[in-house]
Amino acid sequence: NELRAGEPLRQEAPAEAYGVSRMPIREAFRQLEAEGLVEFHPHRGAVVSAMSIEEAEELFDLRLIIETDLIQRAIENANSDDKAAAESAFRAVQAAYSSGDEERWGALNWAFHKSLYTASNRPRSLALLDGLNANIDRYVRLQLSLERSAPDRANDEHAQLLKAFIGGDAQQARTTLERHIGDARSSLMTALRDRQDMENA
Repeated sequence: NELRAGEPLRQEAPAEAYGVSRMPIREAFRQLEAEGLVEFHPHRGAVVSAMSIEEAEELFDLRLIIETDLIQRAIENANSDDKAAAESAFRAVQAAYSSGDEERWGALNWAFHKSLYTASNRPRSLALLDGLNANIDRYVRLQLSLERSAPDRANDEHAQLLKAFIGGDAQQARTTLERHIGDARSSLMTALRDRQDMENA
C-alpha cells in the first residue's frame, strides 16, 4: 500500500538498491504480474495494479471455499506438534496486532491461518492458498489498518479458531472460520467502496 495504483515501476532503482542487474528485477516484475500485483502496459512498462472490489470479492470467496474445507481435514489429523505450531503462530500475530506493526500483519495473519491447515495433508490446496495470499495480503492489511476495531476483532476470532483447533471441534472451527472470513470480507468491501468514493469525489 506504499505505492499507488498506476505508479510506474522502474527496474533501475531496485537493481541498484539490491546490487543486482536488471534481469532478475525484470523476472521479479513478471512474477508480480502473475500474482496480479503488477501490470505491463505498452510504452509505460510495469505499473502497480489497482485494487479491485471485484477481485477482492473473488479472493475472499475462494478463501472461504478452500480454507473451511482444509481446517476440517486438518483437525482430523492434527497432532501435538501441529497444535503447538498453531499456538506459536497465534502468539506472533497477536503481538503484531498489539504493537500496531502493520508491516507484518499480512504475513503473520497468513502464517497463523496456514498453521491451522498444514495437517490437512493437502499440498496442492495449500499451494493454491499461498498464491491467493500473495494477492490478498495488501487487501488484508488495508482492511486491518482502515478499520480501528478490525485487529481486535480478528484477534478474538483467531483465539476462537485456535481453541476449536486444539479442542478438535471441527464443526465449531468451520463455523468460526466462515464468520471470520465473512467479517473481513464485509469490512474490506466497505473500506474499498469508501476509498473509491473518495477518489471519485
